[in-house]
Amino acid sequence: IYFIKNCNENYYTMTITRASFITPLLRATLSLLLITKTTAREIVTPKINPSTNPISRLLALKTRAGAESRLLFPNPVKWLGNMGTRAGDTGSDILAGAGAAMVAYTIATPFETVKTVNQMAGGRTRDALQSVLDRGGKRGLMRPLKAMWTAGVPYSMILYSVYRPLKAATRRAVHATREGDASEAEIFAADLLAAAGAELIGLVAYTPGELVAKRMMADPTRYPGTLAALRSIVAEKGVTGIFTGLGACLARDLPYTALQFAIFDALASRVLSSHGSDGDGTVSFGQSLAIGAGAAVVASVATLPIDAVKSQMMLASEKVSIPALVSKVVSTEGPGALFRGLPTYMTINICKWSSSQAVFNHLRGSTEGDH
Repeated sequence: IYFIKNCNENYYTMTITRASFITPLLRATLSLLLITKTTAREIVTPKINPSTNPISRLLALKTRAGAESRLLFPNPVKWLGNMGTRAGDTGSDILAGAGAAMVAYTIATPFETVKTVNQMAGGRTRDALQSVLDRGGKRGLMRPLKAMWTAGVPYSMILYSVYRPLKAATRRAVHATREGDASEAEIFAADLLAAAGAELIGLVAYTPGELVAKRMMADPTRYPGTLAALRSIVAEKGVTGIFTGLGACLARDLPYTALQFAIFDALASRVLSSHGSDGDGTVSFGQSLAIGAGAAVVASVATLPIDAVKSQMMLASEKVSIPALVSKVVSTEGPGALFRGLPTYMTINICKWSSSQAVFNHLRGSTEGDH
């Protein structure tokens, strides 16, 4: 916990308080990470414009302690990426993908819970939220988080580490077939293909956790935990049972991820082109958030009907085909049922994908062409 002790045009001095609720281990860890030549609790930073708001001041802090801690504890993501080997690049992508997934799915889980209940029960989003709170309280919103991490972390590690080399390969293939430079449309198509290929591999790791998460969202009391849910599903339907809904996941996520990544890279390329020779060749964290959000809006509208079908399949007590399920939903509830929960679905994807891609690029230190 930090308090600003002194503030003038020359420096800011910040100290760590000895709050009673900070455990000795945490206090010792913070002290270790904030070692300086003078004291472990005092941080002196360069001059910062005092007209900026406090958040900007904190974000702009470049401390001697931070520099020294980076020497003692180098960023493993960037350290691996700077090795200059394929194994190093893959390891860097895997670690950055894991970090991006943990942030993204933590943010998205409460929205995902409300959306799933809304798709199953119908009605307003507010009613779905109240239903979740009535059954599981505020913790009910986050109860499926472990299942979401079980699905999302390995999925994201695979997705990002496979997408980058696939994208490089598809772009090389496009350029090899052209005497001159490839058009933007051809590069976009190459990125679509690469993202779809990476998604195809990643979904094998994603589907079991997604299945558990959906069932826990629909009924928070159904399973005591993620592992217990997986054991119950395997005991009931066999190993193949944990891949229930894989076909619907493929139908939704292949086009979604292809659009999300291809649109993101296309917009990022435009942003970097606008920088010209003055840019540093990277997309900033804020730019990644904005670009990821824009791509998520387009991809969400295009894939929501498939998402609704996927949720219905995962929660069905018996196996059902996609055409039969679509026909049943449309005949009983009307075509509008396929677009139920659009605001929540769009919010989920904006939060999840903009944060995921921004965190990944920040950790990875990506430049255009490496997103």
